[in-house]
Amino acid sequence: MPSTKQGSQQTHPPRKHYGITSPFSLAETDCLLTQKLVETLKPFGVFEEEEELQRRILIWGKLNNLVKEWI
Repeated sequence: MPSTKQGSQQTHPPRKHYGITSPFSLAETDCLLTQKLVETLKPFGVFEEEEELQRRILIWGKLNNLVKEWI
């Protein structure tokens, strides 16, 4: 039976990831570099606001329904 060390595991809050797939790596150094990249890109407005995201999801849903009706 495998032994487990209690108290040695650190719990991290859930990390937000972009896209539909999981990150390749969750190593701390990679997460720090990702955070630095996000902070660098924010001033350029490359991330959509929550309102824009919800609108896009709504439109994709309507488009999906239209295609299903058409087919």
